[in-house]
Amino acid sequence: MKRLQLWLSLGLLSLLAGCDVSGLAINGKGPGPQLELDEVRIERDALTSNLALMSNESAIRVGQKLNTALVGGFRKPLKGVTLRELPPGLSAEFSGLGWETPERTVSLVAKEDDIFLALDMVNLAKLEDRNDLAARYEFLYGEPKAKVSGPNSDYWFWEDGPVRSMICAVKVDDTSYRLTTVLGLKDVMDRLRMDEDSAKRDVAAATQISAETDSN
Repeated sequence: MKRLQLWLSLGLLSLLAGCDVSGLAINGKGPGPQLELDEVRIERDALTSNLALMSNESAIRVGQKLNTALVGGFRKPLKGVTLRELPPGLSAEFSGLGWETPERTVSLVAKEDDIFLALDMVNLAKLEDRNDLAARYEFLYGEPKAKVSGPNSDYWFWEDGPVRSMICAVKVDDTSYRLTTVLGLKDVMDRLRMDEDSAKRDVAAATQISAETDSN
């Protein structure tokens, strides 16, 4: 996947595949005001949130310094390509850092080196990978605040104060999923349509499109 496509898909919620977007909408209304530096505030309750972006060997939390995050399970592999792109709709004053391979993408966004949005995407995951990831988050953080399911995509949401975690699994074929996990400040994720209401709208739209396609 090309570098900019990562953040076009980070809007997560295409009409056909939930988390694999081809055009990002802000607040579900199309292009909106750009998110500026002074609109992002990482308060104490965000810094003390239990939620994290998890890998087998490490975790990334809101407020963590950008240069300390890509270690352990998030370390860039030798074949990885460095990323510095930002999501559409975010001011260029923010900092971006991450990496991608054909199999996986990890990308972070920070304000003055303090992370407020982090993504980990596996392009071809199996059903057991999806189930294991959701089960791990449920073990760590309890029942999700919300789960949204459709014929081709599933979402799980956890919240702790101003921080949200989201898992999105989109069916690629009969045996594979694109599996995306996101951690971030809730107000930022709302701006990027990574929220329960947006998931419900897009699952409903995808279901309707699938039904219309099947009837033709």
